[in-house]
This record gives sequence, structure tokens and C-alpha cells, in this order.
Amino acid sequence: MTYSLDTLTSPRRSKSPPPAAEAPTTGLGRFAAELALLAGVLLLAFWLLALFSYAQADAAWSTSGQGGPTLNRAGRLGAWIADASYFLFGFSVWWLVALAVRSWLAGLAAWLRHGVAPVQGAPVRPAWLHARAAFWLGLVLLLCASCVLEWTRLYSLDVRLPGDSGGVLGSWLGPVALRWLGFTGSGLVAIVLGLAGSALAFRFSWGNVAERIGAALHTRIESSRKKREAVQDIALGQQAAREREVVVTGERVEIKEHHPAPVIVEPVVLEVPR
Repeated sequence: MTYSLDTLTSPRRSKSPPPAAEAPTTGLGRFAAELALLAGVLLLAFWLLALFSYAQADAAWSTSGQGGPTLNRAGRLGAWIADASYFLFGFSVWWLVALAVRSWLAGLAAWLRHGVAPVQGAPVRPAWLHARAAFWLGLVLLLCASCVLEWTRLYSLDVRLPGDSGGVLGSWLGPVALRWLGFTGSGLVAIVLGLAGSALAFRFSWGNVAERIGAALHTRIESSRKKREAVQDIALGQQAAREREVVVTGERVEIKEHHPAPVIVEPVVLEVPR
């Protein structure tokens, strides 16, 4: 009687095609991903240069300027982009910059892992839609909360902006928040919405952050406690050694007092004549 080699092993499973998220990357898709990443980093660099070198004297979208040369390092187009960004959102526009940088880094990480961002097929489409919806909801909440806080609290920044603090969005939502929630209530609600929006937009959990901070503090406290206990142990050991030395010295003195040293009599040598 003979048996095949697969008798004692599990039966073969039917080979199923890989899911859409793990589909091999084609050369065209990889090239398109590389072009998208390159274009993204160039646009981000241009936007950052325009925002950093913004000058109110430049002729731009909301102002005709002072008639002098363009001071923005990104040129006339950069002056228009920076002016429009600050006019619409105030300094809260930097949240958009941070999210853009985060999205580009996420795309770069996905390209380094798989060559291109995973192709969204039917099995993963609901999760993809849920993540996108959460991102845009978090972005809206974060921008609205930041613009309201900037308009109601940081109004001293008006002199450095082409419009009001918080931009157009803050000028629209700020008075509504003050009318219905008051000064303190609007600030508290804006902070809560900002925290929730940042977690959704940047895709992290405040609970995990608190847990990591607590773990780091606990580790630091335990390390300090162990070091302190080690120092105390060394100090107690040195003190015990000194006390033991004092006791031993006292015992030696008492022994010498109660048991004097014996007197040694030297023998007398007599000379006997022969």
C-alpha cells in the first residue's frame, strides 16, 4: 500500500487572487505616484515660501499694495497666494499646511512600502470612505474652532494680517459663537471641537497620547525613585559602617583598660669569671 506525500498534510487550499489593496504595482502607476509626490513637495515648498515671506506692501488679492517692488520671495503669484490664504483663514491657515505636510508624508510612506498607494477596490471601499469622511470632518472642525479662537482672543494680530484675525471664516463664525455661547462658552466649545477635529484630521487618539505620556511619567518617576533609594541605601550603609567602626574602637579601648599589657622583665646577664 502506498500513500502520496500530501496524505499527512492539510489539503491544499484553492489559490485566491490577492485583494485589491495588495495588487502588484504597474510601471505606469508607480510613475504616476512618483510624479504626484514630486509635484506635491514642489507645491508645498512654494506655498511655505509664499507664506513665510508675506508682506502687506505687496499688491495682491485683497490689496493694491504700495506701488513698490514685490517683496514676496515667491513673486507676484506667491504674494497673491499668501494674501488669499491669510485673508480667508488668518494664521489658522498653518493648520492646512501641517495637514498637507502630513498627507504628503503619508503618501511617501505608502509609496516606500508598496511602490504606490493601495488601489481601493470593492472590499476596502467602505473603510476608505469612512477614513476620508473622518478626515474632512476633522479638518472642518479644526479650522472653524481655530478661526473662532483667533477672532475672539487673538484680535491683536490684525495688524499683521490683510484682514481680521481668523480671516473671513473667523469673522463669520466668531460673532455667532459669542452671541449664542458667550465669551467663555465659545472658548470652551472651540477648544473641545479643536481637539476632536485635530484627532480626526491627523488620525491619532488623545487617549493613546495620554497613555503614552502617563507611561513616560511613570517610568521617569520610578527611575527617580530607584535612584533615590539607591542613594539612601548607600548613605545608610556608610552611616552603619561609621557606627560599627566607633563601636569596635570603643571595645578596643575598654579591653586595653581592663587588661593592661604585661610587664616584660628583661633578664640580667652576669659575667662569671673563668
